[in-house]
Amino acid sequence: MQNMNDIIKESMIANAIKCNYDESFETILNKLKKPELKAIVDAHGLKGCSSLAKGGLIERIKSTLADSARLEYILCGLDDVMMSDFVMLANETYVSVDDVMSGCVHILYSLGYVLPVMNGKEVVYVMPEVVKEAYQSIDQAALEEAKVRVDLVYLYMKALVNLYGVCEFNQLISVFNQYEAPELTAEEALNVLFCKLTFKGDVQSFGPLLVSDVLLIDSEMDAVALYDMQQDKPYYMPTKEEVMQFGTDQGEWTPQLEQVCKFISENICDDVNVAREIAHEMGVAFTYKYQAKLAFMALESRGIEIESYNVGQALMILLMDAFNYARTWESKGFRQVDQEATSLNDAQSNQVVVPMINPMKSTKVGRNEPCPCESGKKYKKCCGR
Repeated sequence: MQNMNDIIKESMIANAIKCNYDESFETILNKLKKPELKAIVDAHGLKGCSSLAKGGLIERIKSTLADSARLEYILCGLDDVMMSDFVMLANETYVSVDDVMSGCVHILYSLGYVLPVMNGKEVVYVMPEVVKEAYQSIDQAALEEAKVRVDLVYLYMKALVNLYGVCEFNQLISVFNQYEAPELTAEEALNVLFCKLTFKGDVQSFGPLLVSDVLLIDSEMDAVALYDMQQDKPYYMPTKEEVMQFGTDQGEWTPQLEQVCKFISENICDDVNVAREIAHEMGVAFTYKYQAKLAFMALESRGIEIESYNVGQALMILLMDAFNYARTWESKGFRQVDQEATSLNDAQSNQVVVPMINPMKSTKVGRNEPCPCESGKKYKKCCGR
């Protein structure tokens, strides 16, 4: 399977401008058709360009790319790998398509900051001189300070959508200002979000909300349904350590999830790293809801079989315990056991119960036997598909 960088590379080669790298920027732009120039203008969100002729579009693009303040704002959206590629492009006459490793080049191309052109028969990337001059005029110390601030705010955004699924801006501001200074405002938060949205998709904007991107994969209604479900529930206030964990996709490795990992490595999969990957997938899945089938799917996708029914049942019990200690979106970051402490009756109605199953004689789950996930279906019709 091709990775994303290879796909982007092929796309850039296919869209190479039939012009040598040492031609002037204006000459290269003149090789583009008017719809292609209009696409660059639209990517920058420039207004009042719909009636411009080709020459007018070229002049508008040149003046936009020369704007160092706009470039600095865009650079704040780059991660370290992307920034490394940008600096390389800024310091070289041209760069081979094989030397740029990050996917940012495709976005920079859509904005006109990088162009795929020819060096003889080879496709290379070139950064227009007007862009290089704009970059050189930027105060590098101020840029680095701005990038650190943007990255910190975005880490909090990512942490809170990983913790809550859906997060209101007021909650982001409340949590951020609890641990960081200077204080975050709604205006700054919006600027950071739109800056990062150019290059990152983990956090999405949905009306007045910050939303995890996974909630928008199938239907926007998933985000609406979760938000409605959360109404009248308080937010869990994470510690700063938890913000760092959820902001870097580590999540929370509870003792109960560690037990799941230990059980998998001792009874199902000898590879400790693979066992930890599987346990992490299951832990992430708990965020949405308890679905035992996902555990079996995580194993099956790696070609791993549970060798006995009893092992499957024991895993289910450990997963149930891990789920009860996991922070869930439905509860705005609180655990099932937290709910129990405040309302025993509510906790009992929400608690996942896995009934004990008598041991079976077979050495592994048969295709026609009941599925260990207790769905009532045969294994081949459920988790064994």
